[in-house]
Amino acid sequence: MDRMVNFSDAVVAIAISLLILPVVDSVSDVTAGDSAFDVFRDNGDRLLAFVLSFVVIARFWMAHHAILEAVTSYSHALVVANMAWLLSIVFMPLPTEVLGVRGSSETFVRVVYIASMLASSLSLLLIQVVIARTPAIWPDDVRPVRPLRAVVVMPALVAASLVVAVAVPFIGMWALLLLALTGPITERLAPGAAEE
Repeated sequence: MDRMVNFSDAVVAIAISLLILPVVDSVSDVTAGDSAFDVFRDNGDRLLAFVLSFVVIARFWMAHHAILEAVTSYSHALVVANMAWLLSIVFMPLPTEVLGVRGSSETFVRVVYIASMLASSLSLLLIQVVIARTPAIWPDDVRPVRPLRAVVVMPALVAASLVVAVAVPFIGMWALLLLALTGPITERLAPGAAEE
């Protein structure tokens, strides 16, 4: 289990580090006459996309960590589900760069970015389902998974954000603020589950 967790942590660390590389490349193309202020102003959208994705990946990693911390072993199905989650995390720098370069005014950009978040949250849900259906990996035969009504909150809110971002273009990426409701809704549906 430690090997799988360490591998996952390393992949996430690389993915989160890759987020800044397009900004660094852009800064290296700066001409001698540009001031530091000009460099930051010209890369403002990329920097905002970087910060957003850093927070998104960090939040997904924290959830992933909490989920896997509760199990003592792994199964083939858990490894496959974990690889699906890692795929969604490794993909994240691409929509981040598109968002930074193209901005969020294009519907397709919003769809790709939020859909990649949806893939990550659904993968985490899959990991929890696999754990729930594999008693052999539970510690002391105690089921370590939160109630289903608690674990579907995040994917449901990401999906709702996607719908709002597409259906109401002027809201755009601000639709992701719906994710702030994850904790309160989870707590209401399953008291104590939001703290895990």
